[in-house]
Amino acid sequence: MAVAAPAQGEESIGGAKTVVNLVTGDLATGDKINVVQGDEVFKDEGVRTDANSSARLVLRDNTNLLLGPSSSIKLDRFVYSGPSQPGAIAVNLVKGALRFATGDADKKAYVISTPTAALGVRGTVLKIVAASPSKTFVVLDEGGALVCTRGAAKKHCLPLTEPGQGVVVTATEIKWDSHANATVSAIIDAIPDPSSGPSGPTGQHADLTPAIVPPTIVTPKPPPHKGGDGCGGDGGEGEGSRSTPSIGFSAANSGPGTGHGRGRGG
Repeated sequence: MAVAAPAQGEESIGGAKTVVNLVTGDLATGDKINVVQGDEVFKDEGVRTDANSSARLVLRDNTNLLLGPSSSIKLDRFVYSGPSQPGAIAVNLVKGALRFATGDADKKAYVISTPTAALGVRGTVLKIVAASPSKTFVVLDEGGALVCTRGAAKKHCLPLTEPGQGVVVTATEIKWDSHANATVSAIIDAIPDPSSGPSGPTGQHADLTPAIVPPTIVTPKPPPHKGGDGCGGDGGEGEGSRSTPSIGFSAANSGPGTGHGRGRGG
């Protein structure tokens, strides 16, 4: 794939704080570019992650987007005037998994869409999985949201007001889903995110391979012989354990990358 630099006049709206493996961008100009840690992201850019890849994007208003493997998002609109000020910040999850945390603009500024759902948020952390073009799962982590069908002639909506509440949204209906929290959380919580742990080189993924601890053979000493026939205990074999890296989502742990950027031209 040819890698192009962003054209002059592209509007930067934030940056890629972490990148795991292969992440690409489709600019409004039609250019396709590789996205690496520390790069800027632009209005109307589409960001895509390959399999076993992920990206954390932080927009200028501090909106935090954690995009999972085999996912695609479009940064549709970005109008930001400052903290608590009116604006228009819209993202479209085309497919895959997204953890969305609102920034500091007025909460009415935020709109999230998927192929089947439209979400209005009010100071919110949401877990969203666009499982297919015809089905979306939404789970509330913090705050509140109103989730509606997107394509139906008559919209149907449900409010999310309690952490853990989940819905499934198709083209024509929305309904509560008691299994959505477990299903979606398992997907979102497994997204590789070096910002919550040791980070690798710029544009590279951290080594998230669990360390394998070899088994330790423990042979206890036999008890002292006190007359009569006795038998020492058999040696026991200890079992090693496979450590699992901690993967979290705290925006406070996200630090800017130090790699080569895709800054706008003069």
